Amino acid sequence: MILGGGAVAAAGAAAWVMRDKLRNKLDRLTILDSFFATPALLPHDPDKDRTSLFVARDAGPAANVDAVVSKLGGMSKIIGADDIVVIKVSAQWWNQGMTNVAAVRRVIEHVLEIPGFKGEVVVFENTHFHFPDKAIEDPARGLTRAFTRPSEINVDVPGWDKLGDLGPHFAKLGAPVSMVGLVDAGESMLSSSAWFDPDHQHGLYGGDNRGPIQAGEVRDGYFWDFEQTFRVKRSRVGYAQTPLSWPRFTSPKSGLVIDLRDGVFRREGQRLVGTGQKLRFLNMTTGNEHSSTGFTGATKSVMGIVDMSAGALGTHPLARGYQSVHYFGRTGRPNAEADPTWRMAGPLALWCQRVIKPDLYLTVAEWTAYIPKDGYDEKDDMRHHAKCRANTKTIVAGTDPVAIDAYCVRNLLMPLGSKSHAEHNLDDPDSKVSRFLRYYREVARAGTLDPALVTVA
Repeated sequence: MILGGGAVAAAGAAAWVMRDKLRNKLDRLTILDSFFATPALLPHDPDKDRTSLFVARDAGPAANVDAVVSKLGGMSKIIGADDIVVIKVSAQWWNQGMTNVAAVRRVIEHVLEIPGFKGEVVVFENTHFHFPDKAIEDPARGLTRAFTRPSEINVDVPGWDKLGDLGPHFAKLGAPVSMVGLVDAGESMLSSSAWFDPDHQHGLYGGDNRGPIQAGEVRDGYFWDFEQTFRVKRSRVGYAQTPLSWPRFTSPKSGLVIDLRDGVFRREGQRLVGTGQKLRFLNMTTGNEHSSTGFTGATKSVMGIVDMSAGALGTHPLARGYQSVHYFGRTGRPNAEADPTWRMAGPLALWCQRVIKPDLYLTVAEWTAYIPKDGYDEKDDMRHHAKCRANTKTIVAGTDPVAIDAYCVRNLLMPLGSKSHAEHNLDDPDSKVSRFLRYYREVARAGTLDPALVTVA
């Protein structure tokens, strides 16, 4: 029997799908014990690992910013007058799930107050949601979720109720400040999920399906670098792996092009030409309990910059066989609670090594999310549920994300007595947060978990 070209192609595709299913089944059945094993604590170097944290409490978010910036010696210690400053905020969730708005405004003001400042500030975030009805190159296409959804707490600016109020405020002042919402390169299998916004008023999950930026393209979007894939042997037949991803985006204010890995450019026709300006990166995050990692703060905040469609559950063909960072430790086995989800620390640490490390982290824990001992109504989400928050009134700043997270866990989260208290115990090497921070430190080859090496100012 002679098969036509279409029949041959269909038969080949069916065989490929069957092999793929068989391989996935073998992968799940042969998961290695080493994939679950607690990382050894990388020995500390008493000289190299010494670090300082700058802490302010109880004065309100804006005044707390003033205090930590003063302890740092002023914003000009970090930022030059001609620098392009990008500020990453947390905006996928609202209330205690977002970066405090008053704190972000005050940080921007400190940058603008640098003597002779003639640079620019761009506030950005990838909420992993977008507005499909906005133009594909519109920088507001990804300003979703907490940028548009009003919050009951964590704003602290009279007359404001959301992160998005920052944009009109600075525009009215004529300040060199703009806002960009990043959009993933590929669509997602989860795009139809309600995400506690059933009418999708504040964005649709997933990307725009343009795919990653290809060689020679000068458009905005995401790079996926498969030559810098983070890989860990997961089973006898498979690996957990995710490509390095980072964004390129254009400032709505100046038209300058910002590549988080390669720096600042201007467009000249179909070319990108470097401006020579320094790119400075301030990372302003929340400080909350998290089911997958124990804590979400400085180390995990890069999750709001990577492309979540570059692997499962992204549907782009190039994502096949990869895990997105958020699903990096998932095994696909029924007992998902036992999965080493803390392994997502690995690709996050690599990202800061290979793309850009923040010049300053500010964990803005005006509010801290946690699970109360008697639980809560899980029809809502912990990251914005009224029962799942404490007014911890603290900002912790520094350059060591591991030390910042460890400080926040010990001093802010642990005293709350969460239902998941045991997972936050840094004195237990097998707790989820210990495993996450140890693994981050192992991959980064940096970061301090020894309190004796941390000076708190």
